[in-house]
Amino acid sequence: MKTIIIGGGASGLVAAITAARNGANVTILEKENKPGKKILVTGNGKCNITNTNMDETKYYGDRSFVKAVLNRFGYKETITFFESCGIFTKNKNGYIYPAGEQAATVLNRLREIAINLGVKIKTNNTVEEIHITENGFEILSGIRLYCDKLILATGGCAASNTGSDGSGYVLAKSLGHRIATPKPALTGVICEKSPLNKASGVRVMAKVSLNNNKSILGNDFGELQITDYGISGIPVFNISRLAENGMKAYIDFQPDIDLCDVNNKISFLFKNCSAMSVLITLTGLFHEKLSMALLEQSDINKNQKCSEISSAQINNLCNVIKKFPLTVKTVRGFENAQVTKGGVDVKEIDCKTMESKIVKNLYFAGEIMDIDGICGGYNLQFAWATGAIAGGNCF
Repeated sequence: MKTIIIGGGASGLVAAITAARNGANVTILEKENKPGKKILVTGNGKCNITNTNMDETKYYGDRSFVKAVLNRFGYKETITFFESCGIFTKNKNGYIYPAGEQAATVLNRLREIAINLGVKIKTNNTVEEIHITENGFEILSGIRLYCDKLILATGGCAASNTGSDGSGYVLAKSLGHRIATPKPALTGVICEKSPLNKASGVRVMAKVSLNNNKSILGNDFGELQITDYGISGIPVFNISRLAENGMKAYIDFQPDIDLCDVNNKISFLFKNCSAMSVLITLTGLFHEKLSMALLEQSDINKNQKCSEISSAQINNLCNVIKKFPLTVKTVRGFENAQVTKGGVDVKEIDCKTMESKIVKNLYFAGEIMDIDGICGGYNLQFAWATGAIAGGNCF
């Protein structure tokens, strides 16, 4: 059985290894000069391969599809797979990394295993067209190639500098599949100018909520990064797929206590530092640049003495601390995104095999599908799992 995999990323390499281990004749067609470039930048170069807190609620899209995938190939199966490749792992509070914490080790080992199993990896190979034949597929890639089974594992559009350009969507659409519009996800949110811009560079633990003026669409807690364009960091990444122009983002800079407790804390500070300026006093709780932004948003003169601040001003400041308002303009582009929202509609894919319900012997793996997860190893887990399932049905 001859299998061609278009895309040599995380899902494509695992699909190739799984199919080859089952006796398939496998070829990977990779448009870049090297396979797996995106693997190298995952987990800040350490490759957070999966997470022990792995379930469908960590994903966006058709969660019943995700659940079926994870039931077949969850985090335990991922760990076992990598051990079979000679890569042991370490558990850091549920986040699973290779023992050596090097993404390059993961990529190099997957590539070496694939080659040792006889997988042909053809780089600098852009697929232009796919035609369905009587016996399988004809693939035009400068030359004509033929296969019995075909796996599309091209990725999405995110991290475009690693080769993800959305070309797989064009190929899938040409074969009759519906494509949900691709948009950047796991990326920073660009906001209208506000006093918070002056705190650019500050990192702070906070809760970020996104509101469409009717209800809260999503929220997350973690290390917020304040930037000159808006906000970034993991909690922002995790809700960025929901952000659209005109929405409100609210930041809670004291998420562990309620508004009443914040008021008590600020009142205590100002009372005990009555002769000091409010700016100097507030730096006992926040970074100086953030303190300045909070005071400006609250319309309080930073040079006023604490003894001069009224109860109403304290109440206003506390409201700002608990619910600093930002207006969303857009999100950062695909070049800054870690994953793609959108892609091939999974309703047209068999969750048990990753085979197309439209075209026999056509399979999908990884980010090309309309499924995306939050930060923490979830998107890689989906890539490994769907690659293994697709490859396990292509021999």
